[in-house]
Amino acid sequence: MSSTQHGLGPTRAKVLALLQSAPVPLQVTEVADELGLHKNSARFHLDALVDSSYARRQTVAAGQPGRPPLAFSATSEAPTMTNLHLLEVTQVLLAQFVAPAENALTRAEQAGRTWGAGIATQDASPADAFGDLVDHLAERGFGTSHDVTTSTLTFARCPFRASIDPEQLPFICAMHQGFLDGYLEASRSGLTAGRIDIGPRTCRAEVTMSA
Repeated sequence: MSSTQHGLGPTRAKVLALLQSAPVPLQVTEVADELGLHKNSARFHLDALVDSSYARRQTVAAGQPGRPPLAFSATSEAPTMTNLHLLEVTQVLLAQFVAPAENALTRAEQAGRTWGAGIATQDASPADAFGDLVDHLAERGFGTSHDVTTSTLTFARCPFRASIDPEQLPFICAMHQGFLDGYLEASRSGLTAGRIDIGPRTCRAEVTMSA
């Protein structure tokens, strides 16, 4: 999740992610040690999370005389800082409802067309449709850039490549192709996407005017 979605800086986001992944409330020293922060810096970010209602303080029994130490845990109001649950749901759905079908890749591509069409701006000019498509793909983590002279989309990063089981990646690629096709068709801009050239690290697709 990007900082533009949760409004937290990188360090504070790491602190919150650590709280959400911990099975028990964490003390300041534990947060500092785990993330390699100074104790004062860890306390600063924890206090800020409490002020924003993303974390809560509580005392823990220390078993020693003196003031009991404080510990921190994430609240239900805090934004989710990991996409693991979404990736696992994606893999379960692909394994149960897509992979067993005889026309699995076609079904995945059709799902992608529905996905793309659902966010397209209709009756867009070719330039606007192309630019908006680049923006939408970049927002979804595809590391998208484009060459205006050749109308080639380059995907330097796939948000699924390192997270989805390799045998399921063809279904993701098919959905990506469908996303391009569905978006451009729904935009009614006259643009069409060629087949994605899938490389080991970088993928490309040309976008052209319909004949």
